[in-house]
Amino acid sequence: MDFAAAVILLEQYRYFILFPIACFEGPMIAFIAGTLIPLGYFSVVPLIITLIFADVIPDLAYYFFGRWGKERSLIERVGPKLKITPERFEVVRNLWHTHPFKTMAVTKFAYGLSTPLLITAGLAHLPFNTFWRYSAVLAAFQYSVLVGLGYFFGGYFATVESTLVRAEMLVAAAAIVFAGYYIIVRRVRAQFLKKEAGQ
Repeated sequence: MDFAAAVILLEQYRYFILFPIACFEGPMIAFIAGTLIPLGYFSVVPLIITLIFADVIPDLAYYFFGRWGKERSLIERVGPKLKITPERFEVVRNLWHTHPFKTMAVTKFAYGLSTPLLITAGLAHLPFNTFWRYSAVLAAFQYSVLVGLGYFFGGYFATVESTLVRAEMLVAAAAIVFAGYYIIVRRVRAQFLKKEAGQ
């Protein structure tokens, strides 16, 4: 396959190629893909839909892992690796049933805690409809913001002719956006752990 054919293939299947990558690193991919919208590589609506699916489908996998697992044996076997103790699980179970939207918001933005919290939603038997709807709403919000920021910066990239300058601008913009994103998720994580310790 020659280079031109590879480029055509990438253009035709860009959303399918983007999907598995976004499953692992959605926020960074959302920002970078957003910068490419003004350059004509992506369209807003299909991009955001792809990113939402790439976010929600892994969430559902973790949810069903918890839902179909036996609570006691799963916590004993996997709990120590994911920092889920029986005491912590009871606190989190209560949060899922009394404040499901807030708990989902913390789950989405608490760096390093997302996987165990998503599993506990299944273990706690949070209703499936509640789980996927809140996951999708928060993913839509998160990716709309990140794609919007990328689009904003991408507008500047489109006016720059030098590829090297574009790359420098992209790296600088990504560093600024993700420094802010990292600070926010670290604070959310710290607040959650503080609240959990208080209970």
